[in-house]
Amino acid sequence: MKKTLIKAEMWDRMQFLFRSFYDRMVHLKLEYEGRIDEQALKSTVVYMVEKAPVLHSSFNTTVLEPYWKEETYSADDIVSFTQTDNADAAAEEFLSGVIPYDNNVQIKIAVFEESENRSVLAVLVNHMCMDGGDFKYFLAALCSNYNALKRGDYARISMKSGSRSYEQVYSKLSGRDLKKARGLYKNVSKNKDKVPFPWTEPSDSDKNRIVVREIDEARFSRMKAVAKSLGITVNDAVMVLTVRTLYELCALEDNRPLTVSCAIDLRRHIVEGGAHGGLTNHTAWLACRTAEKGEHIRDTAVNVVQAMRKHKRDKFMGLYSLPLLKLAYSIFPQDLAEFAIKLGYDNPLLAVSNIGMLGDSKLEFDGTKLTGGFISGATKYKPYFLMSVTTLLGKMTFSTSMRGNEKDLETVNRYFDIIERNLDEFNAMEV
Repeated sequence: MKKTLIKAEMWDRMQFLFRSFYDRMVHLKLEYEGRIDEQALKSTVVYMVEKAPVLHSSFNTTVLEPYWKEETYSADDIVSFTQTDNADAAAEEFLSGVIPYDNNVQIKIAVFEESENRSVLAVLVNHMCMDGGDFKYFLAALCSNYNALKRGDYARISMKSGSRSYEQVYSKLSGRDLKKARGLYKNVSKNKDKVPFPWTEPSDSDKNRIVVREIDEARFSRMKAVAKSLGITVNDAVMVLTVRTLYELCALEDNRPLTVSCAIDLRRHIVEGGAHGGLTNHTAWLACRTAEKGEHIRDTAVNVVQAMRKHKRDKFMGLYSLPLLKLAYSIFPQDLAEFAIKLGYDNPLLAVSNIGMLGDSKLEFDGTKLTGGFISGATKYKPYFLMSVTTLLGKMTFSTSMRGNEKDLETVNRYFDIIERNLDEFNAMEV
């Protein structure tokens, strides 16, 4: 096989720079009644990975400019099947792993079969290759293609491919708007409120783990109803719960400003939402800065909505700083570019990524029934904290991929306890 070299796009390089802050992995766990056909899954995965060469490439750094290099691989390098007495524990251990950036494949899929009636699918993928938005696409395509293969309906097997360039975010713009967007050099990463999550100091006892808290269908349904009555989105409501919880957990004075960053999907700026581009990252961050906590949770909601509304009214939301990053990578060699960007970039200390609906019917393999699951973002290193949010089967799941010790685990569980208490207070509001 000729090993083709692939350009490392801007977001690939930024995610590589982020290795100082987290492990670069995106994590998935899906639970099923029934069994997944091993050969059909492997055949489907190979087809899709061939369509997305970055998934079977190693990332190579050089003094001037990094690049991807296609590598030889087999289905067994990506997909594994294991019989176990405890599929959840096996999946948790698998998801605590990390795929090296110079590995021959950038995605790992493990199926843990607990019995004839229960299987757990776990997936690790390098965030350099794709974000949550394209990960959701990949998973839906995986199930769709698998099912088509099982039916012998080969004409329906498909996989998007194409450009992975960040410049797709300008595809809906033209004229003055396009010119202005390409000139948005303002650095919006600066954080005036240096509030860290209350982790312990890093130690040798720290290890990767994912902490999950599920909100049942009734409570989530009520949350959506209350949010609708207030004229806010579910994401706004999540930010309200997060902000109020962090004020308490971090023991902040009620009148102290607090900044929590919120992930924003830049596909809103791309023609057809990026449906015709390759797997990549199109995610930026906006800073939700509240002046104070507010006495009642309704007051917190007002403060959060005011902060978020400033961003939502901006047609260029999420596009700031992109020209600045592009400039740094264009004029400096790799090491100097990373140095220059780190001088001006503040990684969010506290952040929320609402990955959203995973799509119930889209994630079922033929002959199985989906019973649960979630996606969780990269494992953050201290002092950083990221909460991921997904919805599936009418339930909402909060999760964080953390690197810490038992004391840190207690702190995260306390955080989720407070989140749930604030959710109950939110749901108790009259609609």
